[in-house]
Amino acid sequence: MRKGFLVHALPMLILCCLVLLPHTASAQLLAGVHVGYGRTNYSQVLGEKNLTNTEWSSGVWANYRHEDLLFTGFYHGSLGLQDFKSSRHLAHIGASYRFLEEDMLQVYGGLGYQLLSTRFDTPQVDKGNVNTFTGHGFTGQVVVDIAITEELRTMATVVANPWVKWAHQTNNITDGNIDSGHAFLYKLELCYDFSTDFGAHLSVLGNTYRVPSFSRDTGDIGETKSSSVSVNLGVTRHF
Repeated sequence: MRKGFLVHALPMLILCCLVLLPHTASAQLLAGVHVGYGRTNYSQVLGEKNLTNTEWSSGVWANYRHEDLLFTGFYHGSLGLQDFKSSRHLAHIGASYRFLEEDMLQVYGGLGYQLLSTRFDTPQVDKGNVNTFTGHGFTGQVVVDIAITEELRTMATVVANPWVKWAHQTNNITDGNIDSGHAFLYKLELCYDFSTDFGAHLSVLGNTYRVPSFSRDTGDIGETKSSSVSVNLGVTRHF
């Protein structure tokens, strides 16, 4: 319950800060918060197959532009609904360089760093034992930015993390001797500025990851594969 409260309370706290902070002259920083609803499919969890659940999610993000550079960062947290108790956390920061600009179109490419975490505390997985996967690694990313009008713009982001370093924890025992897996993420965004400072934000966020099988003293542990998608609605603030 406490973790669930923190996942959704943090973006709401940041929303209050966005509203109350004074406006500055620079409009290069755009920040936002969102809430969402989505679905996750686990084709395998520790070798168990075909598990699905629905989720509430929330998150915060920010983009900063400086000449040909684009700096991005976001956090997205999800909690499982119904009888499937799980939580997922994803954080990413990146820096990209604009290598193409034609009329309304801008294309950036760059590098970043990603943190991932998934926690299972449900009878459907390992007889109800708590299992947590954490992963991290460097990423490559491409951002396509299209200014449709002065108030309306859309962005598409693809992030690839081909060598995620995973660790697994259960019963207070952590095992980091796991082969590298992979993780991919895409984000489609639509932003509309309804005033000089504030705007509305609609996004679709999807990600996939794979944790290879590994061995422990208790025996072999099957691989874990996940794919998820969520639809998110939020507000933005220019600084």
